[in-house]
Amino acid sequence: MTFGRGSGAVALGAGVSAGLVWGLAFVLPDLLTGWSAVAVTAGRYLAYGVLSLGLFVIGGAAVRRIARRHWAPALGFGIAGNAGYYLLLVIGIQTVGAPVTNMVIGCIPVAMALVGNWVSRLCPWRSLALPVALVAVGLVVVNGLEISGAQATEPTSVATKVFGLLACAAAVALWTWYGIANARFMAENPDVPAGQWATVVGVATGAVTVVALPLAAVTGQLSVAPGGTGVAGFVVVAIVLGVLVSWVATWLWNAASAKLSPTVAGMLVNVETLSGYTYVYAARQEWPPLGQVLGFALIMVGVVLVIRVQQRAAEPVPA
Repeated sequence: MTFGRGSGAVALGAGVSAGLVWGLAFVLPDLLTGWSAVAVTAGRYLAYGVLSLGLFVIGGAAVRRIARRHWAPALGFGIAGNAGYYLLLVIGIQTVGAPVTNMVIGCIPVAMALVGNWVSRLCPWRSLALPVALVAVGLVVVNGLEISGAQATEPTSVATKVFGLLACAAAVALWTWYGIANARFMAENPDVPAGQWATVVGVATGAVTVVALPLAAVTGQLSVAPGGTGVAGFVVVAIVLGVLVSWVATWLWNAASAKLSPTVAGMLVNVETLSGYTYVYAARQEWPPLGQVLGFALIMVGVVLVIRVQQRAAEPVPA
């Protein structure tokens, strides 16, 4: 995929900005106490859905036409890339902590590289062995410290932490599919504006959330535990997540995906990882353990190597 220097710079700026905003998704749930992962997810996407519905109503015939033509991918992206992904993400944050969840989510660029290479072979698999090994070692270091209790802030069983790590891994799988599928959709449909597509996906996400609310209420997932964050604080966080972290960030990401290749777009996901990692420890007013810093560095080196391998493979061979 090619683009002019000006449009490329704008797309890169949009992708970086999306990552900086998405990083808030790691720290904000960590500030909410007493609320379940289901409640946090429902609050975020109800806010996203209400905003999108308002924009859908005033958007006129153009946005309605997009919804009629592309309702199926909008629903799929709403379930996988939004509600399902974020539910698993919050489960990870509440069970193994935001830093470790952030680290696992940092594997998304590598996952996108592997899936992309499987779908469309760009480079030999042996060239991916070293970076993937570095990422695996980094994850073992980070998660080993967490499971051993080195970074635990309150007692948590090993089984609970393993469940949280599995939730994080499932979130990586969902977002990898979404990232590649959404980038392909934006590239194949240049007539769909990034903002209007964010609105259509938001309406679909809100609809899915509303359908799931009765089950969440019956199972007691929408109530707050004694001593937890008040309803007013929950609503404020939900609005920030729904408006800024969902609609605005999705709009920015759509604008970037329309102009960037999946490899470069995957690279920009690291901005989300880095910003989320920074926000969490800044909110806690503490420095991360040295072992986790080392594990994070190994993950980042592996991600950079994957990107370099695929960039070299994509370069034209001189005659």
